[in-house]
Amino acid sequence: MAESTYIKQRKHERSKEERTVMAVYACITGRIASSQLFEAILPPTVVRIMELAFICGMIWFTFKVVISGKYHKYVGWPLALIVLLAICNSLIIIRGNYAGGIKSILLDKFAIDGIPVYILPFVILLLPNRRYFLSILEVLFYSVLLMLPIWLINSVDLLQEAFYGESVGAYLPFFCPLLFLFWRKIDIRKIVLLLVIYLFYFILMLLNARRNMIVSLSLFFIVALLASNSTLLRRNMRAIILVISAVILSITIVVASWGTLSTTLFDRVLYRGVENTRSQVELLFIYDLASSPASDWIIGRGIDGAYEQITQNMETMETQTERDVIETGYLYLILKGGIVYLLLIMLFLFTAFFKGISFHKPLFTGLSLFLLIYLLDLYMTNPVSFFSVKTVLFWFIVSLCLQYSVSIAPKIKKTDR
Repeated sequence: MAESTYIKQRKHERSKEERTVMAVYACITGRIASSQLFEAILPPTVVRIMELAFICGMIWFTFKVVISGKYHKYVGWPLALIVLLAICNSLIIIRGNYAGGIKSILLDKFAIDGIPVYILPFVILLLPNRRYFLSILEVLFYSVLLMLPIWLINSVDLLQEAFYGESVGAYLPFFCPLLFLFWRKIDIRKIVLLLVIYLFYFILMLLNARRNMIVSLSLFFIVALLASNSTLLRRNMRAIILVISAVILSITIVVASWGTLSTTLFDRVLYRGVENTRSQVELLFIYDLASSPASDWIIGRGIDGAYEQITQNMETMETQTERDVIETGYLYLILKGGIVYLLLIMLFLFTAFFKGISFHKPLFTGLSLFLLIYLLDLYMTNPVSFFSVKTVLFWFIVSLCLQYSVSIAPKIKKTDR
């Protein structure tokens, strides 16, 4: 209750800088969710203009933070990583094909896998996220609520035979685990609402047999649950017994009902769980690059990089011999920026992980474990290569770990238990 009162007071005391930082995240969410929110009621051209406007807003508000001198200043190894990433991302963008004119650039190069995704890391890293993380969490809470109108608008697409229902809602529920981690700083009613949304999304992924989503959603939730309640679990034997009992009960129910579940509700999940849909695509990618110059392995093929694979558009029935996307995140990073790009992302991940772990605080331990989940997620999906929730979450967690210092420990200590 005290935290809720504190947040209400902060709403009346926010500085111009704090509101500007919140505006950046609002623009990021707007870009992520606008197509699914407005495509059903507005012409596609208007929606594209809105998406560009949100990108411009994101850059403009970040620029205002920078010129005010309130951006976070890195030193040492983190600064070196940021400089190297800036060089690498610039090379990826520069080596694109821009022969199609302004219209083509605005439509293609500013798509979710275009130029904005290579600008996004610097936007998030420059913002003083550590200083205003409570206000940012508030923006992320309302971002998750956008799922509700999106689900209503796209209700017929929530269950799909083609296994693509995960994209309905623009993956916004992945902000939930971060909010669960800081649940003591958020009104409990909001947490309950987020939990309902998260569980509903998890059930949808079960029904759509999205095995990668099931794994990711489960791991994020478990880490958030354990890290946010680690102090309680250490001090309260009753809490430990309840958690263990709940796990045993859940396993017992699943085992007892396995015959029914395996032939009804989870039949598609079990089938998809053993289906191999990656090896052939990965082999095609490796065969293509094996006959290419070494530079393709080292620095990739740029923002328009593609590999040889015959695909067919199910809507237009058009056949293409090259594909610019691969589902395996590690290979996608190599395709666009080479091994150099992949190593840089890994260096950011492990630098932030070890720094977060070194603080010996439950919340930062949780944030660090979130980053470890990306090591698995990078094989199952592309969690850092698109202008999406997972990419925002990744760079936000990295920024919190890199920006935290011992000097502010007394300030956070009271609410970090």
